[in-house]
Amino acid sequence: MASAPWNATFEAVLRRGLPGLAQDKTPAADEPLETYGLDSLALIGIVSGLEAAFDISLAGEVVVPVHSLTAGQLWGIVSAAIQPAWDTARSPNRRSQGPSPWAIA
Repeated sequence: MASAPWNATFEAVLRRGLPGLAQDKTPAADEPLETYGLDSLALIGIVSGLEAAFDISLAGEVVVPVHSLTAGQLWGIVSAAIQPAWDTARSPNRRSQGPSPWAIA
C-alpha cells in the first residue's frame, strides 16, 4: 500500500472529522470524503482544524461540492495555502481574506 501524499498533521485533523473512517485505515486520496461520513458541518470543523493546525486561512478556497470533495483535493488546497507566496518578503504574515470564511457548495 502506498503512503498518503499528505503529512500526519493533515491526516489527524481529517480523521477527527470523518466518523466513518476506521482508525486502521488511511483515506484514499481520490475517494470522496462523503464515503467516510463527511457532511457540510463536518467540513466546517475540518477546515477550521486545518486552519489552526497550519496557521493558514482557507477563506474562499474550499469550493468543491461536499459530496465530491476528496482528501487529495483538500490536501492540494492546504498545501497551496502553506506554500510561501511570491510576495511573502513584502508581507510575511499576510493571510488571505475573503468575504466569508468558507465557500461550501
